[in-house]
Amino acid sequence: MNKILTILLCLACYSSIAFAQDDAKVIISGVNKKFAQVNDYTADVFMAFNIPGVKIKSLSGKAFYKKPDKFRIKAKGIFFLPKQNMGQDMNAMLADTKSYTTVLSGREKVGSTDCAVVNIIPLSNSGELVIGKFWIDPINSLILKSQITTRNNGTIETYNSFGANAALGLPSRIEVRVEVGKFKVPKMLAGDINKNSKQQGNTPASKTGVIKIDFSNYKINTKLKDVVFTEKDE
Repeated sequence: MNKILTILLCLACYSSIAFAQDDAKVIISGVNKKFAQVNDYTADVFMAFNIPGVKIKSLSGKAFYKKPDKFRIKAKGIFFLPKQNMGQDMNAMLADTKSYTTVLSGREKVGSTDCAVVNIIPLSNSGELVIGKFWIDPINSLILKSQITTRNNGTIETYNSFGANAALGLPSRIEVRVEVGKFKVPKMLAGDINKNSKQQGNTPASKTGVIKIDFSNYKINTKLKDVVFTEKDE
């Protein structure tokens, strides 16, 4: 009798794990289907920076995206962005479903929205991604929050807000939080960060930088030319 109970419990556990994995795959599939409608876009952007130890002025510019993973922001001035965690890079990463496995780890609220928490684990250990964690609104198939742990840039946390273009998975705002001491910043900014950190007796690794990017005036599926991603800034 005890053997039968043990077998039944094992089967129940296996079924629960398989069901959770299937749920995670369905949730990711919903996100992928939504963004798959977007072949390209341009948008106006406004970027605000709060980086400990260095002053960077807010900037206006223009964002360009083309499927599957071409992305660029053009703006006059000094700025830096974590390439690994822009919304477009996340969607390109999630679209490559053969490169990772998924695990549904629970439910949590982001603001007032109940989200499914989905972990993605790369099948190869040779890439930049160590693990990705996504808080996804399963009803609307929208990523509201993510934590991407990378080999070279530490952990990058993102919060997404959506407006008129939510049906296509395009955010109205992306708020990015990075570990300043681990993130690769331009040399001219890194010098200021290290200098100020020494003066204040802090280590750069203890600081978190926040970047807010507002998107507006989207123009979607206009057959954007590749040249926009390679041409030099004016």
